[in-house]
Amino acid sequence: MPVTVIKVRYESTMYNYDSLWGAMKSIYKKEGTRGFFNGFAATAARDAPYAGLYVLLYEQSKVSIPIFFQITKASDSNVNLFNFKRSALINSMSAFLAASLATTITAPFDTIKTRMQLEPTKFNGFFKSFGVIIKSEGFIRLFDGLSLRLTRKAFSAGIAWGIYEELIKVISSKLS
Repeated sequence: MPVTVIKVRYESTMYNYDSLWGAMKSIYKKEGTRGFFNGFAATAARDAPYAGLYVLLYEQSKVSIPIFFQITKASDSNVNLFNFKRSALINSMSAFLAASLATTITAPFDTIKTRMQLEPTKFNGFFKSFGVIIKSEGFIRLFDGLSLRLTRKAFSAGIAWGIYEELIKVISSKLS
């Protein structure tokens, strides 16, 4: 959390820090050690469900995508029999889709986290921050920054999991 708080504020136009060290000193001077943990509850509320949703959606997508594109039938139980290109494509598409959905669902928590880190006096509590955003700006503002986050999360998941799944197959075959 401390690194994230420093990063968010340093990148923001709301603060004019000269250096990372200056940012750390300023946060500590104004808010104490607690200032480095602003948004922790919102981060936990974002990351825990994200991980669970991602794995659930990813595993389901690896089965559903081949059926949707009529590559396999619902009765086929082993989707690991695809060739390398097809398997990598299915895994990448599954990861992209899972990350996109999980990111969209958890986006409000990310917005709340960022607001709590940027303006800790105005947004000083998870539920209070949620209420302030809804009342003063509207529900849709909970999804601020979603397009940028989606781009980063979905593409990196697609690439990483597409490669990971194929490496696991290669390693497993070498060990067998």
